[in-house]
Amino acid sequence: MPRALLPVSNPDQLAYRLLLDSDWAEAGGLAQAPSELRVLLTTLFDSPEPMWLAWGKQQMAFFFNDAYLPLLGNKLHGAMGAALPQVWSDVWADVSDAIDHAFAGTHRSFRNLPLQMDRDGLMKETYWTFSYSPLRLLTGEVAGIFCVVSEQTEQVQQKNLHTRQVEAITEQAREAHLELVRAREQLRQAQKLETMGQLTGGVAHDFNNLLQVIGGSVDMLQHTLAAEAPQQRYVTAIGSAADRAGKLTSHLLAFSRRQSLSPEVFDIRESVRALSDIVSTVLGARIRVDVILPEAPLHVLLDRNQLDTSLINIAVNARDAIVGQGTVTISVSKVSTIPSVRQSAPLLGDYAAISVSDSGQGIAPDVLSRIFEPFFTTKGVGAGTGLGLSQVFGFVKQSEGEVDVRSMLGEGTTFTLYLPMTLATAASAAAPSSHRLASGTGLTVLVVEDNVDVAAFATSALAELDFDVVLARNATEALAELTRDAGRFQVVFSDVVMPGVNGLELARRIRATHPGLPVILTSGYSELLASDPNHGFTLLRKPYSLKQLASALAQATR
Repeated sequence: MPRALLPVSNPDQLAYRLLLDSDWAEAGGLAQAPSELRVLLTTLFDSPEPMWLAWGKQQMAFFFNDAYLPLLGNKLHGAMGAALPQVWSDVWADVSDAIDHAFAGTHRSFRNLPLQMDRDGLMKETYWTFSYSPLRLLTGEVAGIFCVVSEQTEQVQQKNLHTRQVEAITEQAREAHLELVRAREQLRQAQKLETMGQLTGGVAHDFNNLLQVIGGSVDMLQHTLAAEAPQQRYVTAIGSAADRAGKLTSHLLAFSRRQSLSPEVFDIRESVRALSDIVSTVLGARIRVDVILPEAPLHVLLDRNQLDTSLINIAVNARDAIVGQGTVTISVSKVSTIPSVRQSAPLLGDYAAISVSDSGQGIAPDVLSRIFEPFFTTKGVGAGTGLGLSQVFGFVKQSEGEVDVRSMLGEGTTFTLYLPMTLATAASAAAPSSHRLASGTGLTVLVVEDNVDVAAFATSALAELDFDVVLARNATEALAELTRDAGRFQVVFSDVVMPGVNGLELARRIRATHPGLPVILTSGYSELLASDPNHGFTLLRKPYSLKQLASALAQATR
């Protein structure tokens, strides 16, 4: 620490003090160049800039000009040997190292040292730069140092303001970048889904037409063969294979959001309650199923069968993740926000949230990001197709909802389906009725089908059900038949995907010109139906069974 302070305004007074220093006197420095020293001291101490002089390396003395006194808090007292004021003591720890370097012959600046200054009665933080210059004897030894002090408060504040502005801009840029990343990821997912949809939709119609002929022929054989006929087991095997193939196509269409939905208004609580018994049976005795439902009804407009299929798919995955005893909890609640899922923005609105939680082994992070991909599965060969969760994903997204999954290894997994609610109320369910297969006596069906094989099966199946059949190969022929005599038909049974006028447009024209004539549409896949699930016509999905055909016709003609 320095040993003394003295304010000096007069260079002569400073020179006198220097002469008292034995080191300087013995070296003869003042005697050698008194005029140069006086000019230097006069120039420095007449300056309005704060300055100070440190003299004597062993017993350092400090001399300050008047301009420097505010930096000492205007508390300088006494003369040689006086105690240093507190303000200087606070700074000394920062500047002492720089002073030692200056006495060692190294010029050094201490930039932007923060000091608390009394300004207008308020203690404010100020910033100062100390620049050191050595004073050498004739021998070259540094005997003292001059320090010029300049205030940098305004510059530092401007720099800090600029830094904050840059940081704010950087934060905005970072958010914009994250938003761009999210948008690119959503675009990538959309493009992947579109590619999958084009691939699936391109083959689904023709493939389901083939399955319709195969499955329909199996139905006809089973209807005509005796139960004990040896051919029955072969027919059953063909039918089972056709059913599995149809389900695969259905799952792919669901994932790519191109399946034809049949939405209806229902209370999702009642649907989950009714499904819980089936889930308990599927999971088996080793797994307890808990169901938590709200008191108030939650009405949704969804395809109930697809919802049930989705929940069963999730429950089956939960069962496979649980080793030994475990619990699966299905809970239903109403939420007003869908959280951010897969980098998408949160969505506001009224949603019914169905959560399926299990006490299983959990899902590894690298697997979690892929679980909705079609054909991706961690199960062994033959233990799963990898299409169950892709069906869930496609159904929920096509229903304008969202599906989220949270999991930790060893702590289980929770799937949450967010499904939009509706203000409509559920209609009373019609009592189920039993329809015999042979129920078309006296009724005539106008069949509109461009596929030769499917048309042959449809007409044969309807004839087996005792319907009279008129076949039209396209919408133009169908409209001509109706123009000739619409009164002879009790129902129109039309394919959707046809050259020229499609089946949906044909149905709308018939509704406009013959409002009392019911129309049943059938399709293995149609983008028209997938994009317009509320078309208002009865839909029979291919491949359909003989029983399903009889039921649809009976409903339409009763």
